[in-house]
Amino acid sequence: LKKSINGLINKVNYSNIKHIVPELFGENLIKGRGLFCRSMMKAQAASLPFTPVFAAMAAIVNTKLPAVGELLVKRLIMSFRKGFKRSDKAVC
Repeated sequence: LKKSINGLINKVNYSNIKHIVPELFGENLIKGRGLFCRSMMKAQAASLPFTPVFAAMAAIVNTKLPAVGELLVKRLIMSFRKGFKRSDKAVC
């Protein structure tokens, strides 16, 4: 599950998001919601130009599975708070 979710998220770009999202829903996102969130956050931090693609993917997943979107937002807020307290501009 971890390999497939990471692989799909790392493979996504502007042209193939339409094809990747159904494959992503084919995985067990309820069980792997934590893996999905962690992978999205790491992928976005690693490649900033693809931020709109990751945001679109998160929005699509949030419409079908609001619990996954909620977890992603909670983790992003926690990450921001940690970075802000440490004055770590890379995290913020």
